[in-house]
Amino acid sequence: MKKKPATKKKKGKGNAAGKNKNPAKKAAKKKAKKQGKEKSRKPKSSGSKRNALTVERRETVDLHEVSGLCLRRGLKAEMWLMAIGDRHARLARARLAHTQSHSKPRKLDWEYLDIAALPGSKMPASDPQIEAICTDGTGRVLLLQESPARAELVDLNEGATGVVASFDLSVDESFGKIAKSWADPDGSRGEGAVLLPNGHLLVAKEKKPSALIEFGPPGEAPLGMGKGGALRNGVRWEVTTGDHEYVALAAWLPDDALAEACEDFSDLEVGPDGHLYLLSDKSRAVARMDTLSPDNDIASCVATWDLDEVDGKPEGLAFTPKGQAVIALDQKDTEENLLLMTPVIAAER
Repeated sequence: MKKKPATKKKKGKGNAAGKNKNPAKKAAKKKAKKQGKEKSRKPKSSGSKRNALTVERRETVDLHEVSGLCLRRGLKAEMWLMAIGDRHARLARARLAHTQSHSKPRKLDWEYLDIAALPGSKMPASDPQIEAICTDGTGRVLLLQESPARAELVDLNEGATGVVASFDLSVDESFGKIAKSWADPDGSRGEGAVLLPNGHLLVAKEKKPSALIEFGPPGEAPLGMGKGGALRNGVRWEVTTGDHEYVALAAWLPDDALAEACEDFSDLEVGPDGHLYLLSDKSRAVARMDTLSPDNDIASCVATWDLDEVDGKPEGLAFTPKGQAVIALDQKDTEENLLLMTPVIAAER
């Protein structure tokens, strides 16, 4: 940025008059100018509608530094809220009622699983850097590690508990700055994940640059994602058992409006309405995404919501069956680290 040339100070009465100005008036003018700048930083895109979500209810899950959250929907309409933390390889899950009672809601009844102890897992017990969690419709759970860049698919069904498959995730140098950051030991990698058909995986890269990346077996064509394009409820994610080398098949960088609304990408989730939603920790915002087309490399949002009431670091996003956002906080203590937000934004239509 070029610096403006220094201006010469006026001598004599001009400086004396400046010192005698009303300080309260000067402060008010400065505050108004600052507020004007802050307002100008809001997205101006006519294609995106920005509202706000407020906290309706607070819940506690006994996980330090919750980093991922998702809702598992089964074949028989059964549902579980699932959470993971990045301090310890420990997964939490709580069954949800399919229909909501009009009485006072009960506290969630959590059960906990030691991921590092599962047969076949390479997750360290401490500091596993698990940043995201998502599930298919048969009870299998994908856990995404930021470093190293890999994922494990775990079967949590009774009698079959263990790692089904693992995935090393690489980005070819043809993806430019995304690949450079992905390969950097100190760079940013996966923070959110969504399962796609054909065994493909959509990953949110956090920052520098923020991006959405579709991974799959080498040589396959990317699918992209529009409304209803994620793996459907109750459907098995079709991958073979064993170790896999997945490569980036496509990548999308945010357009100006999305980059302003979401300064970083912290989690991904698919709502009951079939739309893809993105959480931003730095911007404290949720965005409903437009279609990710395999024919271009731009990601856009169609609506955004501020999380001004959220104190803490929002790192996980899920939805209730009726479409209310649930936000997980990455914090050292575990008290009230899950927030149910209102109003409904992702109702099934």
